[in-house]
Amino acid sequence: MRLGFCIPIIEDRGENMSNSNKWIKTLLDNLEKMDSEKGIKALEDCGRSCCRSSSYYRKAVESMSKAKDVDEFVDRLGKAWSHLHREGGNLYVVYDKCYCPLGRALMKDFPGQLSAYCNCSRGWIREMLESALK
Repeated sequence: MRLGFCIPIIEDRGENMSNSNKWIKTLLDNLEKMDSEKGIKALEDCGRSCCRSSSYYRKAVESMSKAKDVDEFVDRLGKAWSHLHREGGNLYVVYDKCYCPLGRALMKDFPGQLSAYCNCSRGWIREMLESALK
């Protein structure tokens, strides 16, 4: 079973946002308590679902179709996206902060408590690169 969903970001920083963030934090806490592989997979699937609706996803797939080979694609992507690093045959993405609007909103309310949420970003990155490199 694939699990993936998007949760709307509520712009109001009042009581509604706080209650929404508490709900999401409870969900994330429970995912961390699950069998670690299942919790990681659930969050990665959320990231994959989110990625497929992003303009970055479409641009990456389109860019790969125009590149003469994988090396050209990775070189171009690395120049446009400073977070992408290549070591031998491996690609790495290293972020200095969370770029997800939902993640940033949650981290304001729960600083330092959402390390499991990074698995959502991991799924986002994997979906974009794996789809482009198919």
